[in-house]
Amino acid sequence: MCPKNIDNDIATAKKICEGLLSGNKECLGELVTAYNELFINFARRRLLKSDSLEDVIQSFWEEMLNGRTICAYAHGSKNTATLQTYFIGVLHRRVIDANRKTSRYEEIHRVEENFQETPDQAPTPHNVLTGLASNNLARRLLHQALLRLSEEYPQDATLVRMYLEGLDHRQMAAQIGKRVDAVKKQFTRETTGSLAKFKRVLTHLMQSHGLTYEDIWGK
Repeated sequence: MCPKNIDNDIATAKKICEGLLSGNKECLGELVTAYNELFINFARRRLLKSDSLEDVIQSFWEEMLNGRTICAYAHGSKNTATLQTYFIGVLHRRVIDANRKTSRYEEIHRVEENFQETPDQAPTPHNVLTGLASNNLARRLLHQALLRLSEEYPQDATLVRMYLEGLDHRQMAAQIGKRVDAVKKQFTRETTGSLAKFKRVLTHLMQSHGLTYEDIWGK
């Protein structure tokens, strides 16, 4: 048998569920008044970026408005949690989603920042891949990324391989018999250049393996 406070919460949830399903969105106001401040404080302490707090709380209450979440609690056959605990669980998942989006965004940009071009030459491995000589995970991941890139863009993969070996644009051009300006253009185009393609493959590999930049390079 459910504790008395859970019975009361179930009764409250059933009342609000019926109201929402009948189109009365104002009935949710009772819960907003009771829990909103608590939920704001809960989310604020756990979000990686504080400026996403308003969006997370708003999306949480918008989810409540459709009635499915509240009705699932109201008519659940094995309720062992209070309504507050149940809501905190839902909110926590929204916080996790927001943090994942933040992590993916920052991860992609950290990869891009680590592969910045100088005006006249490609950075050497010592500039880009600190400690790579002893980093088996980084070597393995880069090798996989180069293999994938070579399957679709073999010329780009060749340029990236030389780049990782520390060759600048002049040295790349000499090895493949092209003009320096042509190599630089092919390598550095913002979205279709060799380096941009490699970044996308590398980032996809990192995400598919559940790895972060810190996992690989220890930064």
